Amino acid sequence: MPRNFLIFLILMVIVITPGTICTADVSKVYYNGYAFNPNFVPSGMLPYEAGWSHGALFSAPNWLLEQINPDEMSTVLDRGPTPVPTEVPQDYDTYIAEGYAALQAGNYREAYAAYFNAKEIKPTSSDAGYGMAIALEKQNRYLSSLDAYTQAIADSHGAAFNWASYAGKGRVLYALHRHGEAKFALETAIAQYEKAGVSYPNEREELNKLLHVINQKIGNQNPVFYSAYIPPMFSGNNE
Repeated sequence: MPRNFLIFLILMVIVITPGTICTADVSKVYYNGYAFNPNFVPSGMLPYEAGWSHGALFSAPNWLLEQINPDEMSTVLDRGPTPVPTEVPQDYDTYIAEGYAALQAGNYREAYAAYFNAKEIKPTSSDAGYGMAIALEKQNRYLSSLDAYTQAIADSHGAAFNWASYAGKGRVLYALHRHGEAKFALETAIAQYEKAGVSYPNEREELNKLLHVINQKIGNQNPVFYSAYIPPMFSGNNE
């Protein structure tokens, strides 16, 4: 074959090949560098008239890509880890409000958790401690409630803040059949109530009723002084 003819054939191939590639349907999407061909189906995919993707996201077809929300950071086709939502820490007042709402709704475990979180922020908060004590009392967890009421009394400042804790402590002590201590706590609650000058007539009436019941149970027994702060085994004279 003459050399000039061979060179002519090579030049023809070079000229014809780009023209063939350029005549491909530009409206079709290419798959890994190949023109779309409905007879050529990649493994694990289905033919679709809109063609395939450009190879992003594991060369998924366009109909699947259109269902993905581009605003999301991670999808089922994403190689990266799924982001974990970060909780924004709440403040003290928010926890107190949540605790109160949970108490009103009768969700005592949720109330305890909210007040506990509030006390984590302000460890000496008598309001948080009082809320924890009520939530525990409502769950009949009397010993834990007794400790919480005692701590709330220690953290409170003034009669206006501690009379309710004394009242709660009296109720819990009565439930534990520690009538002498309950009587002292309730009498202290009434004295602090009067000193505070507050007006809660329903609560005041409940204090009087419970104190009356306790006095009837004690009867004519010799009165023994109990401290609201010290357990009965440590009261009195030790010889």
